[in-house]
Amino acid sequence: MDLIELKNRICSTFSGSPEDLARIVRVIDEDQAIFPFNEYEHMLALMMSGSGLTFAQYLEIRTEYVSQNPNLWIFEISAPRGFGEKFAQTYVFGKCPKLKIPSKKLHAQYVGDYDCWLDGIRIEVKASRAVDSESAEPLYMKALSRSSTRPFLMNFQQLKPQCCDVFIWVAVFRDEIVLWVMASSDVRDNSAYSRGQHRGNSGNEGQLHINQDNVGMLTPYELKDGDLEAAIRAAAARNSQ
Repeated sequence: MDLIELKNRICSTFSGSPEDLARIVRVIDEDQAIFPFNEYEHMLALMMSGSGLTFAQYLEIRTEYVSQNPNLWIFEISAPRGFGEKFAQTYVFGKCPKLKIPSKKLHAQYVGDYDCWLDGIRIEVKASRAVDSESAEPLYMKALSRSSTRPFLMNFQQLKPQCCDVFIWVAVFRDEIVLWVMASSDVRDNSAYSRGQHRGNSGNEGQLHINQDNVGMLTPYELKDGDLEAAIRAAAARNSQ
């Protein structure tokens, strides 16, 4: 359920007269809403104050929306490190208990250039959120479901294939979290991989843009059975093929 569907759901639940509904919609359209006092809470408040919507119906709509959009809170994380490190890395560690935080004790040459360690396999975690690329709204307003046909752009950047064996890309949709597990060679040799992200880095760092037109190329790397450890080991093995 996206925001348009939510608005339609609220309007279809309203039991007042068509004239009252039209008046409420007109008031909402003319209002200058601001988070967290947005148009939806304003609409619900007006409907409930006029007895056109019961509290029980409000709770039903709220529960349905939350259950269909379990990841919206992730789009409210504003700090890049809060999203990339605190959320994404924590999520990945939770999916594979055998992963370890790298250190010089595990790997004498470790200099902070990757995020996870699994029996000698160096793993870098990257994350991005799927949002409508044509919208100027805040992230939580333009968050997309995985089935959406709206244009989107996920930019996986600061990629250094030479510094890790495996990449885990975390893609957050409003209703689903997708993991793509790729060998460093899968990224390095990808036709969409752009070397030299920043001027003067001599090609040591690159990026890869994923959108609605090329996201299908990541299908072979998608984690579908939940066995992240096996996917990591399989990806690492591809580097030597």
